[in-house]
Amino acid sequence: MVTEDEQAAQRRVGSAVRSDSVLTGGGLAMWREYRTGPWTLSAAELSRDMDVLKVPHTIVVAFRPPRGRDEAPRKGQEVRVPFPDLDRLVRWMPQLRQQIDEIPDAHFGFPFPYCEARPTGMVMKLLPSLAAEWPTWTAEQAAAMGLLCARCGFDLRTCGVEQRLAHDIGGEPGRPRLECGPCRGDGLSALSGPPHDHVP
Repeated sequence: MVTEDEQAAQRRVGSAVRSDSVLTGGGLAMWREYRTGPWTLSAAELSRDMDVLKVPHTIVVAFRPPRGRDEAPRKGQEVRVPFPDLDRLVRWMPQLRQQIDEIPDAHFGFPFPYCEARPTGMVMKLLPSLAAEWPTWTAEQAAAMGLLCARCGFDLRTCGVEQRLAHDIGGEPGRPRLECGPCRGDGLSALSGPPHDHVP
């Protein structure tokens, strides 16, 4: 038996998924402005609805590219449902099943992967602060968010045989300054193994 609270939460979550969500190899993410209008759910409100529906999720700070004449990235929050838990959401939104089944196995996850030099060697890291839609940004938007090589302008989101490993050459905490492998001189063109999430 579905309760009235569950029905109301289902309607609100469904509206958020349809209006502003992205489905990736990492799961489903819904980006929310920090200051939402009277008719828009905040991340906290959306999280409460997800709790009612018993859908596991997290809330993270996430940045989108600047808009208009603004120079600073737009700071918001994302409600993220990990891929293994999407079935819990499909119970309330069966139409998601086909979209989930069509995601390629090698599809991007939530964070952007890059590597960082340490005294003990190279370490793979993940940048979790970008909005999960980062693979779909235009080249101009990617440049504004630091996802092009700082030296040659190569789009570091490129996959396949043209992929180049992104290296942090010394940026700010949480926002690395990236160069591609060839510009850095290591000759690497692709990731040699799975990255490790949130390496400190």
